Amino acid sequence: MHFALAGVDANPISLILWGIFVGYVFTSVGAAGGILAGVGHMSIFGLKNANMVKPMNQILTLVSPVVGTPLYLREKRIVVPTAVALGLGGIVGAILGSTLSASLLKDMKTFQPYFGMVTLGISFRIAYECTAKFINGQKSVTAANKLFAAKVKELKASGKMNELKEIGVNFKKIGIQNTFTFAGQEFNYNAIMVFFTGLVVAVISASLGVGGGFLLVPFMTSVMGFPMYIVAGTSVLSILVSSSTSILNYLSMGSSLDLQFLAFELAGVAIGTVVAARVSKYINARYMKMFLALVLFYIGLKYVLLLAGIKI
Repeated sequence: MHFALAGVDANPISLILWGIFVGYVFTSVGAAGGILAGVGHMSIFGLKNANMVKPMNQILTLVSPVVGTPLYLREKRIVVPTAVALGLGGIVGAILGSTLSASLLKDMKTFQPYFGMVTLGISFRIAYECTAKFINGQKSVTAANKLFAAKVKELKASGKMNELKEIGVNFKKIGIQNTFTFAGQEFNYNAIMVFFTGLVVAVISASLGVGGGFLLVPFMTSVMGFPMYIVAGTSVLSILVSSSTSILNYLSMGSSLDLQFLAFELAGVAIGTVVAARVSKYINARYMKMFLALVLFYIGLKYVLLLAGIKI
């Protein structure tokens, strides 16, 4: 089938299958959805316009935030003021990053090596998350997450979800220095630091055409010390804001989207998201991350070596 705007011929079934893979990985691992989308667009399906690839990547990564945000809000798993601070920084960063990228990284020969360098960095981060040092450091957080999940399940079964407010995110102080409690534990953070983090992450993610979860999640877990159970919801809300801003800015600068091409991919991403939610618990997460780290390392190296004219 020929897709006129994208300028490529592609089998719709292949687009759906790739979308399923992207959706599954993004949902089960929580990162690299935009990177994989970009690889599909550039290396598998052969799109040649870098400024078309970037917003199309980001549209695919919006499936999870759009679907997940209402659920996370209902379960009080979003630190809303934190997400707002990240989102405000993200709006500024997304406009800056997409504007610079549209002019400085408009050709594949400049965009792909940059894409490859960031992809290499992500592969190293995911590989680190597979080490015993990282896993042991996350044991207490994992235990807290399981206790909260068990409580949520209990409240759902008994029809008492209204009691979730007692253990969910509850703010005690809002301002420059913020304090909130979650599952009986108290957390503090500086809103200005969060704003500038959102700005920097959005500059990088908008210039690449990705969501930015690969940077936001480590920041909130490792730097801010937030439990993963609230990091997921907080990050998707901020990604929803920054990615939407980036997409709209690319379009305002003349980037085009092949909506027919995207429709097949989005159908696959939706299927992959549902599949991951149902079966990922039966698959060893560490092995999945190790596999993804190797794939991303190869992809990143491939694009970086293009600077030297080497193809692998």
